[in-house]
Amino acid sequence: MMEDKNLQKIKKFYEDAKLSGSYQKWLKESKESWAFYDGEQWSEDEIARLSENGQPAIVINKLASKIDNIAGSEISGRTRILYRSRSGDKREEETARVLSDLALYVSEQNEQGMELSNVFKEGLIAGISWIDVGVEENTEGMSLFNRYEDASHVVWDPKFRRADYSDARFVCRERWLDSETLMQMFPNAYQDVLGQKKQNDKAFSGSFLAAPNKQTISYLNDTDDTFLVVEVQFKKTEKSYKVTTPRGEIFQTFNKEIAFANLENKVESLFATRVYIGYFSGDTLLDIRSMPYNFNNFTLIPYIYKRDKKDGRPYGLLRSAIDPQRELNKRRSKAMHLLNTAQVIADIDAVDDPNILAREAARPDGVILKRPGKDLRIIRNSDLAASQVAVMDQASRDIQEVVGLFDESIGKHSNATSGIAIHQRQQASALNQMFAFDALRRTKKALGKAVLSMIRQFFTNQMVINITDDLGAAMAVHLNVPVMDENGTVILNENGEPLKHNDVSLGVFDILVEEVRDVNSSRELELEQLNMLMQAGVPISPKLMVDATNLKNKEEILRSLTPEKTENI
Repeated sequence: MMEDKNLQKIKKFYEDAKLSGSYQKWLKESKESWAFYDGEQWSEDEIARLSENGQPAIVINKLASKIDNIAGSEISGRTRILYRSRSGDKREEETARVLSDLALYVSEQNEQGMELSNVFKEGLIAGISWIDVGVEENTEGMSLFNRYEDASHVVWDPKFRRADYSDARFVCRERWLDSETLMQMFPNAYQDVLGQKKQNDKAFSGSFLAAPNKQTISYLNDTDDTFLVVEVQFKKTEKSYKVTTPRGEIFQTFNKEIAFANLENKVESLFATRVYIGYFSGDTLLDIRSMPYNFNNFTLIPYIYKRDKKDGRPYGLLRSAIDPQRELNKRRSKAMHLLNTAQVIADIDAVDDPNILAREAARPDGVILKRPGKDLRIIRNSDLAASQVAVMDQASRDIQEVVGLFDESIGKHSNATSGIAIHQRQQASALNQMFAFDALRRTKKALGKAVLSMIRQFFTNQMVINITDDLGAAMAVHLNVPVMDENGTVILNENGEPLKHNDVSLGVFDILVEEVRDVNSSRELELEQLNMLMQAGVPISPKLMVDATNLKNKEEILRSLTPEKTENI
């Protein structure tokens, strides 16, 4: 019975969201925006009508370059996540530096910068995009991943309103799986899915009851024998425990045994939302369980460019630019058609063959022989074509206005002649882009918090990571190293547990998530900061500068420095 209720709940979440007017409108707009970005800007009916009239379907794609310019700005100015201690304690700062290096290691292993760039670009076009974060098993053990997720595979809660998606009840992800993959992922429920397929019942159809024409969704593709598996991450309110340990550490848990494991703990009961993850296909619940991550949130993190005030659906940068882009194409097509054609007014017997007359009249070097005394006039459409070009030019300027990216900001020639006008348009372009980059910063901070939580949850064993800088030197970072006394005995803390150096699992300090320029290691960042201090006139010794580098032979350089050379400069 509980399984039936869970299935009904998550299936209703998914199908109601898929049905909702806001999601369907977004899906239609998203497909149209991607089509215009890719240069598919004429419908099949429009192309057919143009072909009947002998008119070319011309596309002058002004939108793709606008998106690529903004996306390129993000790539050229990539930032990364940096963790810092809020208290400023020396040991906490050291651990925060180690966490920053470990987050950098995770970023390098997952090409996080490229994944975020894909997220940013799709968000500009479709209005919303997603990056997935989690932990998976591989040949080397546990690894943390960050992956761009195609927005067309994600169904979001149509009732969410906050820009960070924190008020959403659920998020769904669609996957088409073949029978072999389905069996490997869900061995206990695989036979139930096959049984429904054999019965050929209604299990693989969900009804969109509120749709005008009663749409249905199919969970089975007979053509390639694949099944639609829907993953639903959803929130549920449950009793939780806020625990304060004798050491002053505070944490929250839904496990009563953990909360009262130490009789000296101070425990406060309260209700909080807990994230669950469920999978279903048709009328079969494949799996459902609580989210295995401590940060207790959706693993799909959104980037949201802008949202419609009326129904809350996201929309991208291109929505307002599609109409002027369509106008530009039509006017260019019409102008070319007018320039390549001509009107002929002639007596019915002015020429021997009207077909030859039509062909020669359309040619700029045509030769027409008419009968003496007969009237024949050829009217060129140059004036009409010029008016079409004028409207086309206005449409091109409209695209700049609605996108907010002017030609001056990308170095193109424009009608702005004074330096002040050019500067103002460049500044306006930069200001218009701030909304897009501010939303990206919010997504990166959410990603940084999730990565931090997973690092502290799963990276608990003693380990060494190597981070390579631009000079090819490797910096070894040691994690969770037991602290020993002079006799080689492991030192225990007051709870009888081994005391560890760079113990990333401890939660006695607060971590702030900041963005800094993307560098290869925290040591490289510190070297840049030392250089900035030197340029500001702060006396920094050469020894300190050399020690901050990752040069392979820096020990020899340090030994070669005489006391005179190591004086402050």
